[in-house]
Amino acid sequence: MTDKQSPTEIFGSDRMWGLKELPLPDPISWWPQTPGWYVLGGLAVAGLCYLMWRLWMRYQHNAYRREGLARLDKMTTDPAALKELPLLLKKSALMAGSRQQVANLNGRAWIEWLNETAGDELFSMSDADTFEQLAFAPSDRAILDTTNAEHLIKASKTWMRMHRVTA
Repeated sequence: MTDKQSPTEIFGSDRMWGLKELPLPDPISWWPQTPGWYVLGGLAVAGLCYLMWRLWMRYQHNAYRREGLARLDKMTTDPAALKELPLLLKKSALMAGSRQQVANLNGRAWIEWLNETAGDELFSMSDADTFEQLAFAPSDRAILDTTNAEHLIKASKTWMRMHRVTA
């Protein structure tokens, strides 16, 4: 402080001396203050738990699809494994639908049911004979040509992904 400056020029008005700064109010809490928010939070947590449980059950229910698609992928690389295609489709259908609905189906009725549950004409009626040949032919000889085998595997993969069975 120099001799030329008065204390009021440095610190402001004489009236401000001795004043204290007012304390700030407490910050506003983000925590809910009413019981309705606790109820709403509980319902939200319960709903989230239910949703997670439903997703887990759906994942578990569709395990047969994942296994079937993995086996179909194996069939594309191993033509000898193509013999198990009819059994694989039947097992998958039994997992998806009711035993009374699926177990007795064969031939054209089986193809019609597969197409009906897929919602599309994936299999032709001639595929019924091909499935029968695959199921009962000796395993040491090739039954299908490459294009027919590719068609059956592609249609089976599509059916595995798309089918919906109503009980």
